[in-house]
Amino acid sequence: MFQGTGACMGRRKYVLIVDDCQQDRMAVADVLRSDYDILEACNGKQALEILSRKRAQISLIMLDLMMPVMDGYEFLEMYRKRKEYSYLPVVVCTTEDDPEREQKSLELGAWDFVLKNSSPGIMRLRAGNAIEKSKVRFLEYDFLTGIYGQQKFYQATRELLDQRAGANFAFIHFDIDRFRIINTLYGSKEGDRLIHFVAGAIRKVMTAYGRGTYGRLGGDVFGMCVPYEDGATIYHILEGIRAEIRKHSVHYYLETCAGIYLVDDPDMEVAAMHDNAEIAAAQCKGQYMVHDVLYTEEIGQKVLREQHIIDEMDAALAEQQFIVYFQPKYQLKKMAPYGAEALVRWKNGEIVLPNEFIPIFERNGFITKLDYYVWEKVCQFIDSELSQGRNPAPISVNVSRVNLYNPDFMDSLIDLIHRYHIPPHYLNLELTESVFSEDAELIQRAVNYLHDAGFTILMDDFGSGYSSLNILKDVDLDVLKIDMKFFSKGNTAEKGAKIIEAVIRMAESLDMMVIAEGVEEKHQEHFLNDLGCDYIQGYYFGRPMSQDQYEKLTNHEEEEQRDMP
Repeated sequence: MFQGTGACMGRRKYVLIVDDCQQDRMAVADVLRSDYDILEACNGKQALEILSRKRAQISLIMLDLMMPVMDGYEFLEMYRKRKEYSYLPVVVCTTEDDPEREQKSLELGAWDFVLKNSSPGIMRLRAGNAIEKSKVRFLEYDFLTGIYGQQKFYQATRELLDQRAGANFAFIHFDIDRFRIINTLYGSKEGDRLIHFVAGAIRKVMTAYGRGTYGRLGGDVFGMCVPYEDGATIYHILEGIRAEIRKHSVHYYLETCAGIYLVDDPDMEVAAMHDNAEIAAAQCKGQYMVHDVLYTEEIGQKVLREQHIIDEMDAALAEQQFIVYFQPKYQLKKMAPYGAEALVRWKNGEIVLPNEFIPIFERNGFITKLDYYVWEKVCQFIDSELSQGRNPAPISVNVSRVNLYNPDFMDSLIDLIHRYHIPPHYLNLELTESVFSEDAELIQRAVNYLHDAGFTILMDDFGSGYSSLNILKDVDLDVLKIDMKFFSKGNTAEKGAKIIEAVIRMAESLDMMVIAEGVEEKHQEHFLNDLGCDYIQGYYFGRPMSQDQYEKLTNHEEEEQRDMP
């Protein structure tokens, strides 16, 4: 192998000249050297070796056909099997003007054919044209899969929609479920192999269907736009693709997701059609056995609402639009308020309820900031009560599961009570049962650490999961909160009552207190009182209220206690 030494080496394009005749290599090199740096190989095998090392640097191959070891035809056979070479142009350069050789070369993947005795201008023009065509092809076709890239797919889809005005079209977003995990666990080569296989499955099915466009939009995402007469056509195409994918030999779980947007406005931007299909596909994630979702206006409005919440959340926190409310807890024996649970509402001209924004904040991590904001507001309230000589009952605050994976969580909470000079028993911490099932060892360490710091730990929603008893065995908790949903009406009411009774008896034997939440009716109060439940919380006794209302409630109760003989 010989390498040229142009003055601009490393900056200009490289041409690989493959010819067993040194004199012919030099002649071609002399023609092209003014515009390109030169690499040389004396047969097809040597050329493949150079390509394996320097593919990214090479812009063109000038290939002779008659060579020892591996001739030009054999080289082209190997070349066209490698998808990474699909954008690398090959111009066959021979001595003889033979139509049969030219046709065979083109059939094997050569981009052009030029005679060695062509004028220098013709040879430079053929070389330059091949390189320019490769640039266009690179923009139009996906490098890994050989199907349309995003830009060309969008263009072809627009042309299809314009040509077939009045036809029904479906735009499909198609992706590989949990692809990032597959790529991480099995490596990028396996990830690329999988993407290439999926693209081949789509190509095969769409070619058989004979209508529509398809392309790779990036990563593991593919797009298709298909005309259809009825909805069954769409699902038939998707099932055909999945049937092909199931032929892929893998030793891991492989599923795909599809979002389908039925095009109701053919003049809509193709990218906007994909956005809608992508929104629908997102609804599949985390849903067992749900692989296809049809876009609806309701889904679109939900996503827009979520995005609006995300866009507003930072400003809302800075402007203190999040308001802390207090829902009082009552001691059943004394029928008197004793502490409260701190809840949050979002006021920005309207009241946004927690079930609308909390799940979004948990997904994007903003919940850590909101939790801290609530904790600090509660600490400020407790500090104010203590500074006025009162002895407030504990306030419980919610701790999101996201916080437990935050390495600064525990220290920041302890720093907060130190800053406001609050003994930790005034601030109780509520963790939902589902938190404990995710990483038991991590949660146990966190609970032990917080216990050692003096905090009281409550398990919220006890009994809603599948590991409640194991948690009680392994984690040192202080209070169980049970939801009165167990006390449902109908045929299961009696069983629910027995479950609540069993939980209260078990908690007593473990020296744990019980708070029943969701108490909304008088007969529930009597039932819980008879069982010896410690505390109750619910709309029957008190709805979530502002800080001022809660202060009035507790101060009034203190005055009544003082006035009692």
